[in-house]
Amino acid sequence: MIYYRNGLPMRSANVLTVFGEGKVHVEPNLAFITIGIVRENKNLQIAQSENSVASNNVIQALLALGLNQDQIRTVEYRIDNLYDFVDGKQIFRAYEVRHLFEVRIENIDQIGAVVDTAVAQGANTIFNIRFDLSNRSEKYLDALTLALSDAHTKARTIINGLGVVFQPIPIEITETRQGVVPVPYQTFTLEKVAGVSTPIEPGMLQIEASLIAKFLY
Repeated sequence: MIYYRNGLPMRSANVLTVFGEGKVHVEPNLAFITIGIVRENKNLQIAQSENSVASNNVIQALLALGLNQDQIRTVEYRIDNLYDFVDGKQIFRAYEVRHLFEVRIENIDQIGAVVDTAVAQGANTIFNIRFDLSNRSEKYLDALTLALSDAHTKARTIINGLGVVFQPIPIEITETRQGVVPVPYQTFTLEKVAGVSTPIEPGMLQIEASLIAKFLY
């Protein structure tokens, strides 16, 4: 195979292709929680009113904790008809009004207080607690550096085993994967979060990067 450098042909060379992987473990500094207010009533206006009052109470209480308005956003608002099945017949039971908020928490230590406060103000659905990083790009570059080092180490090991000389600077690098391996989300029933000081453990996040590097020898 002939490669070119600065437009000039190089000598015929062999190419070694290796896979490099890098992982960085870091503590998250962001949390996202979905908080829901669900109300049922045979009278739609009453169900909407009850849901609206509880939703406003939750929002105002979260703002009182120090959260900003832009940290709270509606992700779903819907009205459904609920039915029971009796002797094979569909019987109307009630209207269900569902209002879901996603809350972004920038102080991890505040998670338990947010959950407890929301429940105390009428929230009856807490789910999809996930963790992330505000400086994810910076940590990804650290993982990418480790991936390149890993590829170089593998290449040197293989070349040394062959007893030949190789060019330590790769002629081609291709990123193949990047991302954050999150802490699995946790779902809580109302009974589990109704007490004070709900403990939420964020654990660690794993930032991954991988690449394919090609070396001449």
